[in-house]
Amino acid sequence: MLNSQFVNYQVEAWDTLQHLFKVKNINDHTLHFVATLAERLDLERFKQAVNLSADAFPLIRSSFNETKNKSYWEDKAYTADDMLKILETSNIDKNVDEFICKEIDAFKGPQLKIEIIRDDKNDTLCVLINHMLCDAAGFKEYLYMLSHIYSNMYENSYYIPAPMANRKISQILKTFSVREKLKIMFGKNDMFSFDPAKFKLEGDISNPFIEIRTILKEHFCKIKSYAKKHAATVNDIILTAYMRTIFQIFNCVVTTTCTMDMRKYLPNRRAEGICNLCTNLTCNIGLEIGTDFEQTLIKVKKTMDKEKSNIACIKSINVLEKLFDIFPYKLARDIIEKRFTNPLIAFTNIGIIDKTRLAFGKIEIAEAYMTGSIKYSPYFQLAISTFDDQVTLSVNLYGTQSDRNTISFFLDKLVQELNDIM
Repeated sequence: MLNSQFVNYQVEAWDTLQHLFKVKNINDHTLHFVATLAERLDLERFKQAVNLSADAFPLIRSSFNETKNKSYWEDKAYTADDMLKILETSNIDKNVDEFICKEIDAFKGPQLKIEIIRDDKNDTLCVLINHMLCDAAGFKEYLYMLSHIYSNMYENSYYIPAPMANRKISQILKTFSVREKLKIMFGKNDMFSFDPAKFKLEGDISNPFIEIRTILKEHFCKIKSYAKKHAATVNDIILTAYMRTIFQIFNCVVTTTCTMDMRKYLPNRRAEGICNLCTNLTCNIGLEIGTDFEQTLIKVKKTMDKEKSNIACIKSINVLEKLFDIFPYKLARDIIEKRFTNPLIAFTNIGIIDKTRLAFGKIEIAEAYMTGSIKYSPYFQLAISTFDDQVTLSVNLYGTQSDRNTISFFLDKLVQELNDIM
């Protein structure tokens, strides 16, 4: 760590909300990325790229600080030597599993951890980032920036990326007219009501794990064809399979909360800075699941189309930021801690990891996936990410071996549900 005059940065409303999810034992605040590379990275060049990325986004080398009256990010001038570890091993899978279940210490920092796990031929790149800094879409933007820096340094060793920009939620509202803003503020959006159904999980805070299933390219292409045939999205298809699998477990329809990226309202879907910009939609298809997959899909598609067209979904997150703008920090924090809750059963589609934007020079990435934070019992979330037409399904939990067996059983049934539509 370098000695320098420390600089403080503003903590945004979503940063605090993610912190409170940890405080309230909903989930930790670490996002995870794993990529299998076809070759080895140039380690010195990669270290330089990490340092340049920290110059552009200094929050990754910062610590989170909170007093009674305020919170702030403090630049600790951490370098790649503090954030990056190289491990040579003959057991890649074991070491990947161990690393990606680690947690970021927000108060100590840094907010980024990278491990390059190396065998005799290839590198596996594992990256952890604090969810307080960004959501999955923001994490992807950081990874694209890091790979872009690495790639461009071949041409220009002094390549400097653009500095950190606006991270506020209010950048979303700028895109709406006055009339639309009024519609958002006075629209119906129940931000505090969730389905009470929950999985029977024991929980074990000393045992985090990430349970994964993969849908290979050939099967995924069939799912895409099925979606196109039914004028639905791939997200609709997987959400339908998710809800039908939950129905088999609970013997009733469970209303499911789905994460939505608010960048859809921004030009080119690009935020001004790396940040959290997501909100929740509710998939409530009623009391009947339908007799077959297609009937459930019709219900899910109709519900989600209506939810996605309702701009009032922005309301809860806008209120979150307004609270911190209007009230003293402690009062706003207390209100958020008491009122904002998380669903017991949730669904998040991280989306496509863009192969064209994630490239380290000429080194090809064979496989890649991203997962969300690790939940505490009884919270349960399915996360999906896609890279090069290969889908990764993951459920993350601090839990017992019995919990892992429960989740493994669930994921197997979910994959079977998707197989059965072919």
